[in-house]
Amino acid sequence: MYDFVLTNGTVIDPAVGLNARRNVAIQGGRVAAILDPSVPAAAKQTLDCSGQFVVPGLIDFHVHVFPGVSNFGVDPDETCLARGATTVLDFGTAGGLIFDGFRRFVIDAAKTRVKALMLIAGQGLISSNDTKPALGELWDLAYCDVDGCVDAVEKHRDCVAGIKVRCMADISNGGRNEAEGLRLARLAADATKLPLVVHPANSSLSIQHILESLRPGDVLTHCFHDKTCKLVDDSTKLWPIVRDKQRDGVQFDVGHGWGSFAWHVARPMLAQGFDPDFLGSDLHSYNTNGPVFDLVTTLEKFLHLGMSLPDVIRRSTATCAKWLGMADEIGTLKPGACADITVLEIVECENPLTDSEGFTEVANRRLDVKACFRAGNRVGVLPKPATRPSRI
Repeated sequence: MYDFVLTNGTVIDPAVGLNARRNVAIQGGRVAAILDPSVPAAAKQTLDCSGQFVVPGLIDFHVHVFPGVSNFGVDPDETCLARGATTVLDFGTAGGLIFDGFRRFVIDAAKTRVKALMLIAGQGLISSNDTKPALGELWDLAYCDVDGCVDAVEKHRDCVAGIKVRCMADISNGGRNEAEGLRLARLAADATKLPLVVHPANSSLSIQHILESLRPGDVLTHCFHDKTCKLVDDSTKLWPIVRDKQRDGVQFDVGHGWGSFAWHVARPMLAQGFDPDFLGSDLHSYNTNGPVFDLVTTLEKFLHLGMSLPDVIRRSTATCAKWLGMADEIGTLKPGACADITVLEIVECENPLTDSEGFTEVANRRLDVKACFRAGNRVGVLPKPATRPSRI
């Protein structure tokens, strides 16, 4: 007698190469079995998933979930779990000086599984261009204390996955502190033996400078923007170093966000054979009502661009789980894994999708989140937020 069985759905689990109609049995918060639909399975509860896709709980590789402290922060349970993302990676909202609070009030309190990057700047993302004072985290390098960052990582190593730095001219004293901030973040990553994750959009540094600092396993986010320090030249041709670094094992995240995804950049990059490793949404308080909304909207955009559904699911489940060092626990539905499960339905319809520059393309289908399970417990699903003007 299983606790729950999801019946008649098409199970897509790229981690094990499965794309077929199967039943998924849950027992004790874990995946108990993947069954042929012809095999009888007694269960306390069942859910008929006919015509739907049963996939591992989606993983949003790029979010900001420290509400009330960071002006970027949103509630992970309302904006992520209720929209099908059972695990999220907070992308460096907290640095070492405030990470204790981030852990206590978000990581340990949320129903969503929250992993995090440690920002090299200890004060975290508590101010930016639209706050008073409008000071970015690299304005004063005294906050970028490598020893303090390392100590904070060691204290919270079970939930910290990497070291983050934002290379942006306007948050680093007009760009004066960017190169040194990047160097200090590299030192912290090396000292903790964790990957380095870099935001390059609007940097005064060259993309070559930033990529030269990255090593296999490191991540560059915001790979489809059209700002300074982009991955393509002005004719949208990939810089040669991008291919070299991806071949060597540097990984790339979409990081859609408020300002980092342009149709006219993404399409030619994909046509040149550049495939992102992760489809992170960069969900934060400035884009929950557009153009990001949620992770599944970012997935819809890559379906619209021609990526197959299994490839979209792989980049939002298995690849993320592997990078997090959790490939046997999440991002898969193999028996024994945590029963984090998302049920999706493809609806044929006109679906307007807007990029970060305000350009809208109309897709011919959308992804609806029909059900979501976190560690075997079914959680409520909320509709996609309504569009409203941004605060900035």
